[in-house]
Amino acid sequence: MSGRFFNREWSWLAFNSRVLDESRRPGTPLLERVRFLSISSSNLEEFFMIRVAALKRLGAMHVPARSPDGLEPREQLAGIRERVLGMVRLQYRVFHEELLPGLASHGIRIMLQKEEIEPWLDELFILYRDSIRPVLTPISVGGTHPFPNLVTGRLYLAVSLGVDEARTDQIEKSRLSFVEIPVRAHGRFLRLEEGCFVPLELVVRTFLPELFAGYSVEGAWLIKVTRDADLDIEQDAAGDLLTLIENKLTRMHHRSVVRLEYEQGMDETMRLLLARQLGVGEADQYGIEGLFTLHDLAGFVERIPRPGLVWPEAQAVLVRDFAVDGAFAAIATRDRLLLHPWHSYKPVIDFINQAADDPAVLAIKQTLYRTSADSAVIDALERAARAGKYVSVVVEIKARFDERRNIAWARRLEDAGAHVVYGLAGLKTHAKLLLVVRKEPGGIRRYLHLATGNYNESTARLYTDFSFFTVDRVLGDDVAAVCNMLTGFTWPRSGARLAVAPLDMRQKLLALIAREEDNARRGGKGMIRAMMNSLSDRGIIEALERAASAGVRIDLIVRGICLLVPDRNISVRSIVGRYLQHARVSQFHNGGDEEFYLSSADWMTRNLERRVEFLFPVLDAGLRLFLKNTLDLFFRDTLNAWELQADGAYRRVPGREETDSFTEAGCLIASLENPAPDEVLQHFVPIRHMYTDQGEQA
Repeated sequence: MSGRFFNREWSWLAFNSRVLDESRRPGTPLLERVRFLSISSSNLEEFFMIRVAALKRLGAMHVPARSPDGLEPREQLAGIRERVLGMVRLQYRVFHEELLPGLASHGIRIMLQKEEIEPWLDELFILYRDSIRPVLTPISVGGTHPFPNLVTGRLYLAVSLGVDEARTDQIEKSRLSFVEIPVRAHGRFLRLEEGCFVPLELVVRTFLPELFAGYSVEGAWLIKVTRDADLDIEQDAAGDLLTLIENKLTRMHHRSVVRLEYEQGMDETMRLLLARQLGVGEADQYGIEGLFTLHDLAGFVERIPRPGLVWPEAQAVLVRDFAVDGAFAAIATRDRLLLHPWHSYKPVIDFINQAADDPAVLAIKQTLYRTSADSAVIDALERAARAGKYVSVVVEIKARFDERRNIAWARRLEDAGAHVVYGLAGLKTHAKLLLVVRKEPGGIRRYLHLATGNYNESTARLYTDFSFFTVDRVLGDDVAAVCNMLTGFTWPRSGARLAVAPLDMRQKLLALIAREEDNARRGGKGMIRAMMNSLSDRGIIEALERAASAGVRIDLIVRGICLLVPDRNISVRSIVGRYLQHARVSQFHNGGDEEFYLSSADWMTRNLERRVEFLFPVLDAGLRLFLKNTLDLFFRDTLNAWELQADGAYRRVPGREETDSFTEAGCLIASLENPAPDEVLQHFVPIRHMYTDQGEQA
């Protein structure tokens, strides 16, 4: 740390270290520990594709850009390498010394050495000959064969070949060839028998001589490249946005390499050759000793359903009014607030389905940032459009890593007759909103769903997020104005209740913080509590610092990046556990008349200036109490919480008795929504009570 701010990249790497630490916790079920290791590897891959790539571009352009803590790109890259090397060493130590032995004790083996698969060689050769070899395509280098374009994220064997010099035939004496491991065709892990698995690359390596008849295999080493994956759409990009993004996706495999991972023990001449051809320096090379691409372990976990080795399935609570009366009746009665995944996501899907099928519904307007592969949301919108309803959808085709999927959804909706907007050049539409216009006996009524998370049925079971339903007329007018902004060229005036980025959300947040500061300076109480994914905007941080110096108590839960330095009146926690913290909620004391806000946005510059986001108040007294109780229990967490220190390090929150916020949230919701809560609470038994210190089922 230097000065008033933490470094953004260090902060993110610290977050990933907290994720990695979950793979080491004895009280976490064994396969869940494997899953956390996989997540930490996947996170690191994305970090190189985006953040490291961006820093390397800045360095190459000699841009005099410094991070908030005053570091130049080259200094940050050096610090990243130092931290990543330590993180990777720890990943493999955990995998080899803790998780592999743990799996073996439960009769689950991942065989990494040729000696281990000797008993199965005959049947593996048949499998190789009949199924694997037909897919393999050796790509040699030399003569008329240029160095191949290695695709980011895929596994290759770099093969050094030899040939008898006495041969007089026309076989070209190539010395280098590449073989892609056909993971997309066969999966990463092959099952030999119950509980026994072998990585596909070990099978390919074992029978490699058979693939290169006439040559001798002098050496073969696994490699993987990571390329720059940031589409980098210009702020003022004009023309056909869809075509622009499709063209950039097509050229993605030719982007610069930001990391080369190679197998430890690789011939030095081979390594230097690869580095030269790929254009990577010494600092971009990482030697791997063990299983490549640890994030493939996520698929491995899914193939081993073992009671006691995964978390027990939690029972999501279905709000009775939605189930009995239907979505429109339930929402018309009063405002509704759901906290997923403890509240079932079914009311959201039911709302969309009922809107699509209800003859009284005239129009549906929605934003889509990310959605699931098999999306009930898309099905409903398509059905509504084909039924003749006015359907307008903003599909954000710049959603990172979901570009292709979203383009496909957008075209499908267009084919059904929906009006589709492919996001806005210069802005990402990150707001999560659904507006349904319905003709009723009393006139036209707008039904709203606003959320902190995506319209994704899959992640709704894994991420903590709020869903808000209302028929509030004022808020409906504000949301309608935003929809018109997204589909037309109208820019709404400041909303009566809805603050919108990039228009006025920053100003709204600064005003709320300043009000607490003013109250504190006048001798009153000032207090701010908030949950978010990241906090990095300098203006917001400086406002929080001023408020804290005036006596405002500020307590934050920031899951990932946090550049704010805690002090006497500022505490920052991060919660990492069973579910991904994704909700954005804030509480302001306001002289005793407490205000609560929900948002789609983190307190980051990109969210406040380069994305379409929203912030709105929750006005219903009962729902405000629910939000207060929810924040209370998350701040009481002593099982999954880490506290940020003034030096940038994170320490686990101590507590005499462990409090699990994930369990407590389930209990809270079950008790609120179920007339006989005891029947439901059994599904929310604290995880720590179900396992011994060794992580095995008690």
